[in-house]
Amino acid sequence: MPKQVDFLVVGSGIAGLTFATKSAKHGSVLVLTKKRKADSSTNYAQGGIAAVFGENDAAEFHIEDTIKAGEGLCHEEAVSIMVRDGPTLVKELHSMGCRFSMNSKGNFDLAREGGHSRRRIVHAKDYTGQEIERVLLEETKKAGVTISENEIALDLVVQDEGCTGIYYLDANTRQIDVIYANATILATGGVGQVYQHTTNPPIATGDGIAMAYRVGAKIANMEFVQFHPTAVFNIKIDGRAFLISEAVRGEGGVLKTKDGIPFMNKYSEAGNLAPRDIVARACLTEMLTTDSKYVLLDVSHLEADFIKNRFPTIYETCLSWGIDITRGPIPVVPAAHYLCGGILVNEWAESSIPRLFALGECSCTGVHGANRLASNSLLEALVFADRAARRVQNIKNIRFTKQRSMKTTAKIGPNLMFQIKEIMDRYVGLLRSEKKLREAEALIDGFYRLFEEGIHIINAESRNVTVVSKLVIESALKRKESRGLHYMTDYPNKNHSFTTDTITKISDPN
Repeated sequence: MPKQVDFLVVGSGIAGLTFATKSAKHGSVLVLTKKRKADSSTNYAQGGIAAVFGENDAAEFHIEDTIKAGEGLCHEEAVSIMVRDGPTLVKELHSMGCRFSMNSKGNFDLAREGGHSRRRIVHAKDYTGQEIERVLLEETKKAGVTISENEIALDLVVQDEGCTGIYYLDANTRQIDVIYANATILATGGVGQVYQHTTNPPIATGDGIAMAYRVGAKIANMEFVQFHPTAVFNIKIDGRAFLISEAVRGEGGVLKTKDGIPFMNKYSEAGNLAPRDIVARACLTEMLTTDSKYVLLDVSHLEADFIKNRFPTIYETCLSWGIDITRGPIPVVPAAHYLCGGILVNEWAESSIPRLFALGECSCTGVHGANRLASNSLLEALVFADRAARRVQNIKNIRFTKQRSMKTTAKIGPNLMFQIKEIMDRYVGLLRSEKKLREAEALIDGFYRLFEEGIHIINAESRNVTVVSKLVIESALKRKESRGLHYMTDYPNKNHSFTTDTITKISDPN
């Protein structure tokens, strides 16, 4: 393992790998990933990438749809950059060999998802993320990027110059070591594992956000946790709920009560194609009203061959559990899916700490506002990774003449993952109240104080989950209104006093 590189990337999803391949021509790049290199949320993304290619579409329409879904909190310049830069980068992925689904005319087969006014979802059937991950891993090889698996990033190194690297647990020696870099790029994904029911893989423990918070970076909009409306009820694969893509509703899937009655038209004029926040709350409301543990998603009225061809992964996976989606409905429930907040960054993905960048779900670029529009996540990751790769060309080299003294190692912290998941599900889910949030705050603050200052090796993920849970709760308590993904039963309406980001920063960084 090198002791020093030009660009150090933590995370191997679409954001981290795109940055790595594009920045490799400007210097040495090392990618650290805490599991296998293909283990990322990108790999499980079924839907696709939203980008303007349709004859009846335009950038203005995509911008409008994104801002409408974001409920008044989108950073409009960032949205414009994402939408206008996106199509070129999607075509670049295609030219790299990404096998997107094509129509009979040889153009992208564009799907439609909730909140979109046009068909603009570029996809590879229902395994888009897996296909993108495959191509980008091949590109990193060609670019000479080093990817080191099973390496646990523990904390950031911050000196006068800014962030100069990370402390990590060496997979071979099982010792703490340091890697220095001119720029450190966090692309560590989301925080889904703070909840009991999540579509995120086990690695989604908020590591990057927690590390950045501990050294004083600004964190924004952590209250906006998106729950996907349709995860298969009571079935998990490797610790994550199996997602039924929004594209299923885009192709005609209908949500129904357990008694088979369609219900979405009661909640939105857009019906089954309403934005995710509306659909997820509607599903929960119907579950509570009918005293059911799930609702139904029905595509059995569609042609069986179409379903099998368009959604092969979903069809085959459900069939392996005894659910034939061509013949009957799928029992589904909302599950924690995506974080719209994160490490606050500018339009070049730079955080508030010099030399520290954040990309993808761990970042907050402002493009999602209070609610992410379907399939904008892969697009955001792609666009801002490209911009960060251009930005780092201007970073001056640091001369590391001597190694900084090693940070103190803390005693073993407690494993609180199970308790935190229960608390977050019970008190900080789709429907919130100030009373419930205060109860959760007291419990999580008690857990937070159990961790000593210093680097944690054992139960480092438990510490990070504690930190990000605390940030979600604190941010939720600050926003005394309901907006987008954040719904407070005691403040059920929007309040124009809250049309700015919720920003959190530690008072005494370590």
